[in-house]
Amino acid sequence: MKVKVRYLAFFRDLTKCSEEIFEIPESEAKVADILATVSEKYPRMKDYVNSGEFVVLLNNKSAGLGDIVVEGDEVILMPPISGGSHYAFVDSVDPVVLLDAMLKALDDSAGAVAVFIGRVKGSIDGKKVSELYYETFEPMSTSALAKIGEEESLGHGLLYATIYHKKGSAKPGEPVLFIGVASESRENALSALGAILERVKHEAYVWKLEKREDGEFWILEDRKRVPRG
Repeated sequence: MKVKVRYLAFFRDLTKCSEEIFEIPESEAKVADILATVSEKYPRMKDYVNSGEFVVLLNNKSAGLGDIVVEGDEVILMPPISGGSHYAFVDSVDPVVLLDAMLKALDDSAGAVAVFIGRVKGSIDGKKVSELYYETFEPMSTSALAKIGEEESLGHGLLYATIYHKKGSAKPGEPVLFIGVASESRENALSALGAILERVKHEAYVWKLEKREDGEFWILEDRKRVPRG
């Protein structure tokens, strides 16, 4: 079978190749088998593969070593994100600081920057809200943010993406979510921002407990509220 492998950033320099087609004798293989084939052809890649210092996507989705690769699939290999992770659950979300860091990280190729800031509402259905509590499950929660950011960055051709989400207790008016994206075009930036926001709402491992004057409620999908206890 034929499988396309693409190399990004530092790995493109190591292989001196942006993409290529590998002929695999079997009708299907695991991602680990593809990595072994790449390492055999490019010995300098072996250290990074063996140490786990890489990110791999299969058909633009985050993949594990045991995922199955079939005819016509595309495997993308990239180094870990430079400068530390841009995706995290944090005790405090400061939009000013995060936006400043993002703008300083961009070069002149970025023609558009789009940002979403989520805040705690002070009233829901006419009832006063005193607090929201965000419960996470690490490392799955942060890994989910990274998966969303990496996949949407690739799918929309972003130059930069960052997602910071509040964990723990938050009061009305407090910022709880910062999503920032940058691209060469306005259309890509705005499209990516919306896609990331929707995926964070449905795919991130975070649960919300809403505390308000008429009781406490777990918030489920589609804004369904289940009374606590």
